[in-house]
This record gives sequence, structure tokens and C-alpha cells, in this order.
Amino acid sequence: MGVIRTFKHGRSHVALFALALQISILSGSSAGPGAWAIAAQKNHGTLSFRQGRKAMQRGQYDRAAEIFRGLGELSPADFNARLGASYAYLKMTDYSRCFDTAAAVLKAHPNNARAHALAGLALLRAGYVKLATGELQAAATLDPKEPLAFGGASEIDYSEGRINESRQKSLYAHKLDPDEPDFLITYARASSRAEDFKEAADAYELFLHIAPRTDTERRDRIRGLVLFYRQLAGIKVHQFSGGESVDVPFYLGRDRRPYLRVKLNGRDAQFVVDTGSGFTVISTEAARRFGVSEIAKGGRSEGVGGTGKFPIVYGLIRSIDIGAAAVRMVPCFIRPFHNGPDQPPTERADGFIGLSILSHFIAEIDYESRKLRLDRRESSSLPLAGPGVSLIPFRTTQNGLISIETELDGKNTINAILDSGASSMVISQAAVKRLKLHEQIIKGETRNVVGAAGIAPDVGVLLIKNCKVADREQSDLQALIMDLNALNETSGFEQSGIIGGDFLQHFRLTIDFNHAQLALSTSTPRN
Repeated sequence: MGVIRTFKHGRSHVALFALALQISILSGSSAGPGAWAIAAQKNHGTLSFRQGRKAMQRGQYDRAAEIFRGLGELSPADFNARLGASYAYLKMTDYSRCFDTAAAVLKAHPNNARAHALAGLALLRAGYVKLATGELQAAATLDPKEPLAFGGASEIDYSEGRINESRQKSLYAHKLDPDEPDFLITYARASSRAEDFKEAADAYELFLHIAPRTDTERRDRIRGLVLFYRQLAGIKVHQFSGGESVDVPFYLGRDRRPYLRVKLNGRDAQFVVDTGSGFTVISTEAARRFGVSEIAKGGRSEGVGGTGKFPIVYGLIRSIDIGAAAVRMVPCFIRPFHNGPDQPPTERADGFIGLSILSHFIAEIDYESRKLRLDRRESSSLPLAGPGVSLIPFRTTQNGLISIETELDGKNTINAILDSGASSMVISQAAVKRLKLHEQIIKGETRNVVGAAGIAPDVGVLLIKNCKVADREQSDLQALIMDLNALNETSGFEQSGIIGGDFLQHFRLTIDFNHAQLALSTSTPRN
């Protein structure tokens, strides 16, 4: 990881190729050229750049990669064919090959803007955001009309909380290349975050018009979002009133999750304070009980935990009172909740208070005093850095979650979701493989894990001797080994873990969403 941590934003291709060796383990090594050359020779006379572009437009990315790779083998000097292959690999989420192919072009053409942009996007998707920034900046400097440079930059702006800049750059990227649908996704997400739902719906509809028809599940989900946003257009959501700064006690369950008593549509309810949910969520049963009606639906989703999928249903809560703070017109997800067989009534939630509400405050979860503080005064701020207090920048994933850099055992740094609604730390199956952590798996130890999609049986456990976020650390955590592919499908950059209650319960967590920064302050958990 030394090369990754010291790579500079410049033209040092020695560093670039050293990094290529590191990143190649993300998706396995690239195949040798022999088979491609044979395929190209067999199809000589039938392969063309135009065919490759058509395959890309149809969403046949493996076929497009084969065509471009074949053209590159036939004409080694044709760097455009190699860049076409790199772009296809990006669409196939084969970030190692995308990066390697772009880096090979940069070796011969160090000022090629498209190659820098593709290398930057591969780094971004693989989770190396700082490194990606330099490559994308280089691309935009070399060619101020390189759409991929501005598309990638708009994603980084979104992740770091610069919503207006994200909208401007994604819209400019779309203007430069109206046939690339991914720019519209970023613009729609940024517009939704700005609560400009009409713009978000329009962008998603245009996406459906120009995107390949191959991914039917994704298209169904987006159609549902369009219906949802059309319902919300013209409604002022998240109307806040009451106390500008409130302290509300919570109960910390045996599952290390903070349970909060609230008023839902004027009646008592129990919610989990959940920094791992971008949205407010209510159970199907509670929606019936509290009169929260469905206003749109579309597509199916799979969460972390469980093996099934559930329909995506949207609702609108009239009011939630959190202590003296009131929120009216709260958009929400409605889905089934799953409980373990030994889960006590005190740990059965009606819903989850997610970041769509918490982000309007400086939000503080104090595990020692068992209090949630919500502060929307203009004078409010994070505690000052000092002994016992660490200030930590964070990024927001494309699906609206908080991602922080986390160090494992003093040698591996990963991106992890900050999740007060998770009982335990999680590490992805892909990260266990990539970081060669198999020897740390606890033999004979498994857990049944309750998740959004049901109960996952016999989940493996891995011992993390030291988990460190900035200079806050905990020892001997038992992390669940889980498949995070569903999370990473919409995260924008790879998430390799989840920081849950077993780590967070030792601290006071304060989050400033406007400045994309959080504080971890030392506290001692009660037994």
C-alpha cells in the first residue's frame, strides 16, 4: 500500500505502473494477448470501431471489449481502440483491466486526456478517491472538453458534499457527450439531494431513454424513482419546527443499536438512529398501523444480509416528533422488517431515522450518556480537535451513505460505511480475498445475521486485531464476512466494510454534514 499512499498528481508513470500492480488484484490479472490476437485474426475484415461503439450503445460491453481489443492487436499503434477497450472494461466493472489498459496508452501518449480520465475513473470506482482526483484533473487540464473528466469530477463533488458543483459538472459532461447515461445518474442523485425532485425525475427519464435496455432490474428501480419524485415535486419535504437544539435519550440494545422513542403521525413509535440508511425507513406492519400510505413503487432491492429481494415501496410520513423537534412531510421507504427469534420487544423497531433527516442537523450520538442531540442552530459546530477528540473528513457514497477511511491491523486501509444501525463490524468477502486475510478467519465460528433481505445463516467471522479511524482505535473486533456487492452496485466507489456498534459504542459520534466532517470523542461504554 506504500505506493498507493505516496502516489502524486503528476506524470510519474513509474508510480502509475507500480500502482497498476497493486490495483490489479481487485479483479484478477489480465489475460495474455494471444487469444485476443487469434480472435482478431479470425475476424479480420469484419471488426470495426463502429461495431465496437454499437456494442457499447447496446450494453454488450464484453463484446465491445473483444472488438476493441482485437482492433488493438491488429494495429498496435491504434490507441483509440485500446481506449475503447478500457471504457468497455469500466462498464463491465473490471477496474483492473480498465486501469491497466489506460495506463498502457499513457506510457506511449502521456498527454492523452481520455486515458487519464479512464485511469481516474478506474481508481475512483476501486475506492482510491485521492488518486483518482489527480488523474481527472490532469484530463480536464489537457482537454477541457473531455466528458469523462467532468463526469468523474462531478461524482467526487457529490461524495464530498459539493452538490451544486456536482450538478453543474454532470450537466456539462452530459452536454459534451449526450449519449453517456451515467452523467444523468449523477445529476439526478445530486438534484434529489438538493430536494429538486422535478429535475431528478426529468434526468432519470432521459436516462431511461438513452441507456441500454439490458439491465431490466435497474430500469425498473429507476422507473419507480421517477414515479416517486413526480409525487414529491411541488411538496416541501422535511419541514422542521420546534426546538432548534434537542437532547433525546435513547436505549442502547444488546445489539448495540440506539433505540429512540418518537411520535409517528402523533402516536408513540420506536425507531433506530441509523447512520447506515440514507433514507427514513418504516416497516410494512408499522406503515399499516400508523397510516403511512404507499405513494409509488418500482423494482426490487436486496440489502446487506439475507438472500432474498424485496419490492421497493415509497411512502410519505405526515410527521415525526423527535423530542421537541418536529419534522413534517418525510419521504420514506416501506419494507418488511426481519427479527431474530430471541429479539426482545425493546429491540423491535418500527423504523429507522436515516441521514435524510439527520443531515439537516449537527447530529450527535453519545453512547456514554445515551443521548441523541440534534442541533440546527447556525452557531452549532463540531467539538474542537484536541486530546480525546478526532476530526475526520468523510465522503458520501452515490447511494447517500457516509464513507470513512479505516485502517485494519496497521497495514490495510479500506473505505467503510459508518453505520450506527449495524450491531457489528463487517468486512466484505472481496476485501478478505484482495487483502489476503483468510488466516484471520475464526475457524468454527459463524453467526446468523438479520438484514434487510432476511436472515443470512452461517456467516463467517474474521478477527481484526486493531481497527483504527484516524487516531481512534479498538482492538479484537470480530467482523462479519459478508457480500457487499448489493451495496457497491450503487455506491460509486468501492466499500470494503461497515463500522458498526461494536466500534462506535466506545465513542461520542458527532456529524457535520454541511462540512462533510465528523468527530469521534472518547467515552467509556456502560456495561
